[in-house]
Amino acid sequence: METTPRPGSAGWWRDRRAARAKRRNRPGGLTMDQITKTALVIVDEEGLAALTMRRLADALGTGAASLYRHVANREELLVEVVDHVLGDVEFAELKPTWREDFGTVAHNLRAALLHHPHLLPVVLRTPLLGPNALRGREASLRRILDFGFSRADAQPIYTVLVSTVLGQAVFAAHDRPEPLRPEVYRDQSADDYPTVAALADETTPQTSSALFSLMIDIMLDGIAARYPRES
Repeated sequence: METTPRPGSAGWWRDRRAARAKRRNRPGGLTMDQITKTALVIVDEEGLAALTMRRLADALGTGAASLYRHVANREELLVEVVDHVLGDVEFAELKPTWREDFGTVAHNLRAALLHHPHLLPVVLRTPLLGPNALRGREASLRRILDFGFSRADAQPIYTVLVSTVLGQAVFAAHDRPEPLRPEVYRDQSADDYPTVAALADETTPQTSSALFSLMIDIMLDGIAARYPRES
């Protein structure tokens, strides 16, 4: 019994590419680019829950039937929107060193994700297999190999980098309060929490951006120690 591929899966994207190759664009008709850009504006300005097929059709000044020529439902729409956002990640020329290059890519990915914080829950649950996601994966893996890391190590290095960025982006997007300062920990009971109190003056308040930079530095240190380069 055949089942419809889950939106965002490899099979879904395969079928989608085939369908697009056969479709003839109508002069002056809607494009997928118009649809995803407008959907993203709604999510950014009004939140994820505000995005419905009817709301999107109204914003585009068209009927829902026109949308259904491009996406079958809201879930498919969100998969397309996620891949559209990933197309904003910048991949400039290689930096002089692999540490500088990988760090730059990580910061660029984080910036693209945090520009659309309401979409992050969807990013986390969506397989990143769209054309922009795969272009990013291709560029990243190529960079890893070009800097002398082995073929066997390229995939785990890429996975660690992307996972670190995704996790910290979600943390940063949740409007967390300002970091607690040393005096907050200094006021805790030394009898109940002796180590917390003793190390209070060693506490350094960090913004989300500063914490991310520290995480990337530690990640790069780990890559250097675990994965020797071939050249």
